[in-house]
Amino acid sequence: MANATRSRGPRISDLTGRWEYLRWEIVYPDGSITHPFGEGASGALLYTPAGGMSANIMAGARPLLSKANPRAASVPERARAFDGYFGYAGRWSIQGGQVAHEVTVALNPALVGSVQWRKATLRGRTLTLSVEEPVADGLRVHRLVWQRPRRTAALSRTTAPRRTAQRRKTKR
Repeated sequence: MANATRSRGPRISDLTGRWEYLRWEIVYPDGSITHPFGEGASGALLYTPAGGMSANIMAGARPLLSKANPRAASVPERARAFDGYFGYAGRWSIQGGQVAHEVTVALNPALVGSVQWRKATLRGRTLTLSVEEPVADGLRVHRLVWQRPRRTAALSRTTAPRRTAQRRKTKR
């Protein structure tokens, strides 16, 4: 019976909620591994019970733009900002043991209207979403690893009001 439970894919209730980014690794046919956003990257994945989803990842230590308004920044600065960020949102479902992300908005316009299929593996609080991508010499595998944050009731009750109070002080 334990093996039957372990072999089934995740259910919607298993994935619903917020996930924190741990890493994105790409494994190439020769066995080499790269991390597109490097060390120190961060991100969030959100699955709602109503079928909404959002995935966002950014490289660590992204430089600030020289202008507060991004449209006033130089084209090279905006290109670097684009290269250091990945994000899309839309609808999600589980079909045939895979997670389907139906993309409705995205930083990369080429993703809008696409369905991004991901094999989902859930082990404890760790979710791995993977996809194989054909390349000239075989397949490369993208693995995005997420972790369910630990809930800290004391943290959520005490830090949120304090942050709001700090914002009010700085606006005065």
